[in-house]
Amino acid sequence: MDLSGRLPTEVGTQNAQANEWIGGFVANGFEPVAQAFEASILSGAALGAACTILYRGETLVDLHGGWKDRSHTAQWDGGDIALVYSLTKGLTGMAAAVAVSRGLFDYEDLVADIWPEFALHGKEKVTVGEALSEQAGLAAIDFKLSLENIGDEAAICAAIAGQKPNWAPGDHSGNHAYTLGWIASELIHRRDPKGRRLPQFFAEEIAGPLGADVFVGLPKDFDRARIARIDGFGMQDLFIHHTTMPWPLTFEMCLPGSLAFRTLNNPLVLEGPGALDCEDFWPVGQGAAGGMASARGLAALYYAFAEGGEKLGVKPEVMEALIKGHSYPRKGLKDQILTADMYYSYGFEKPFDQWEYARTRSAFGSFAVGGSLAFCDPEDGLAYAWITNKLGTGKWDDPREKAVRDTFYTCLENRS
Repeated sequence: MDLSGRLPTEVGTQNAQANEWIGGFVANGFEPVAQAFEASILSGAALGAACTILYRGETLVDLHGGWKDRSHTAQWDGGDIALVYSLTKGLTGMAAAVAVSRGLFDYEDLVADIWPEFALHGKEKVTVGEALSEQAGLAAIDFKLSLENIGDEAAICAAIAGQKPNWAPGDHSGNHAYTLGWIASELIHRRDPKGRRLPQFFAEEIAGPLGADVFVGLPKDFDRARIARIDGFGMQDLFIHHTTMPWPLTFEMCLPGSLAFRTLNNPLVLEGPGALDCEDFWPVGQGAAGGMASARGLAALYYAFAEGGEKLGVKPEVMEALIKGHSYPRKGLKDQILTADMYYSYGFEKPFDQWEYARTRSAFGSFAVGGSLAFCDPEDGLAYAWITNKLGTGKWDDPREKAVRDTFYTCLENRS
């Protein structure tokens, strides 16, 4: 599929008064999607953003607009990339699915059978599927992270192996904000015949074959002028500009000793996620929060899964597991970090009663701090990616993104 092609309705407008640029294209009948996308740019709610939607062999939406940084000097182009935070977890879920399909391990395997040092403090029976579904109780770790040591996977994985779980594994789930990536990377490293860790495995087995501008660890030779810089928020903004973030989470993120504080403020104590958008972090390849991608690239990857995964060698039984989803934690879906229900599954998030982000529950994907969302819906034959560089202060269903998604589905229903 040629993502650079042009469909019938091209978009290329500039609001002279606001001096804001919107570019790209939509298929006939999807003009309201462009209007919904444009509204957040013109209102200033989004500094810059991009959205690509693929459906049953067509690119129906490919939009970009606004600015690459707060200087308002460089327009966001369709091929530009940005730090995508927890959308990286979905990339790690893809890598794990490919690893399972290659026979490196199974979701039902015990982590300790692959990684013997892991078998401490009641973690002996944790399965790969539980660990990837954020049920292992390893959201917060005692190891003090910094931008100087966050790339030392050997030391960090040793600390994870020795960590006492935050809860009894399997009882609950909770946002493994950083640790999910290291756990998956260590599993791949120990079973891959080439000894690759996640960044290299992802590049060679997923992004490379699909020719997608998606990276878990930015190459040194990547053109830095193509990076949209993050306009973040500080902890005070969670109170001053509070939107849909659960109030208990807002308070706990500022309360030293709480599980949310220990998870979300290590390494960036009260600095806010925007501090990760720097040259020191981009090349690290942190597999839960360090991915960098274009919306086109994310949609291309998810479309490979929407089609059934054959292009990446994903086996039918692995696709079936991703579509069905991992079993719920024993004590329910309440995220022990985010203080709200969330359904984690094999590195992704899936729809459930409180968050039906797709038309069918075959969908899987990931959302990120600040509002970005990417997913596929295999039953529907759809791949969706919306990313922004201005971080909102909500949880999922960021109003800027949701307006585009809801409008798209309305147009799709009308087309049918």
